[in-house]
Amino acid sequence: MEKNALHHFIEELSKIWNPVNSDLTKKSKQLLEELTQNCIGESWMNDLIENQYPAKEIYKSQEHGFILMGHVENEGVMSPPHDHGNGWVLYATVSGNVQMGIYQPIISQNGTLNLVQKDSYVLGPGQCSIYLPGDIHDTKSLEDNTVMLRLTSCDFHKEFDEGRLIRYTNEVSKW
Repeated sequence: MEKNALHHFIEELSKIWNPVNSDLTKKSKQLLEELTQNCIGESWMNDLIENQYPAKEIYKSQEHGFILMGHVENEGVMSPPHDHGNGWVLYATVSGNVQMGIYQPIISQNGTLNLVQKDSYVLGPGQCSIYLPGDIHDTKSLEDNTVMLRLTSCDFHKEFDEGRLIRYTNEVSKW
């Protein structure tokens, strides 16, 4: 089997995989950034781009449970504010730019929950961001054919189905 950036990423990540800790997130971020810089031209990336998959599972570790997803999005595609339950995630951009919003839940005196945007930044090619359990964020693609990779610590469909992953739909106070 031909050795490529994806195989290197999977092998190296599998060697260090443990419960979430600072060393794991730091090394995972480094590995994912390297993958974004070295994956262009590989068959799996060509397939993702050619078929314009909005979401495609690239790899799922049967041993560790982490999942690498690939996404091709057009300008304006947005994922509203959400967290990932007990899971954590790394977003990395291969090409294009993605606006990332960071939110804090605020409970008012009358008991209602509001999200307040506390930061916003652009994630550009080769860059990666980590969101740990409880971090609330949104994404918005700023260009057509933006290619992103998303490394999840677990199956987020399960997190959603079991009520831990939350998509916030109430009023959000943005900058």
